[in-house]
Amino acid sequence: MSPPVPSAEREPLFVPKAMTTVVVAALGACVLVNVALLVAQLRLYRAAHGSYAAFEREIWVGNLTGMRLFAFLLTGFVFLRWLWQMRVNAEALAPGGHRMKRGWTTGAWLVPVACFFLPKRILNDIWAASSPADRPRRTGVLLTSWWLLFVAAQLLDFPSTSRGPLSTEMAGAALYVVSGALCIRVVRRLAAMQRARLRGATGEPVC
Repeated sequence: MSPPVPSAEREPLFVPKAMTTVVVAALGACVLVNVALLVAQLRLYRAAHGSYAAFEREIWVGNLTGMRLFAFLLTGFVFLRWLWQMRVNAEALAPGGHRMKRGWTTGAWLVPVACFFLPKRILNDIWAASSPADRPRRTGVLLTSWWLLFVAAQLLDFPSTSRGPLSTEMAGAALYVVSGALCIRVVRRLAAMQRARLRGATGEPVC
């Protein structure tokens, strides 16, 4: 791991508290929407086929599916904005520790198929740069657990307005609840690690 370099000739280095809070709040909203969707799916599953109750619950599931798509899009936007700053910080902390160019920090999530593994590669490098200088780790149990559950949820039930088998939708919603909770921990842990590294590098308080 390369030692931190002065930031005078680079972009401003900081851990955005407000943006971190927004990301955590957005992820929390996603978790709540998926919990509500899972409950609605369970109620639909138990309703008699063709009954009025089933019709009514089907509408609820459809509305919550649309709400989830909106929540995911909003969360994705703020998360990627936050992750970009994390990457800027990580480049200063470990100039030679990144295997992909900065543009892939956002672009990797948009490439079909590759989006299942390229973002994790970038996150691993950011995680390693942000970990204690004397104990650099390219990944951790928390980061890997979140990513595996997140990918599994996408493969089962990618957020969209389309519908699949109800049992598959229920499994996907459940996985999104757990992966969302883990992602909140990842965001908070990464922010804390970078704050500690930047404070040690500059000797000054870090926002």
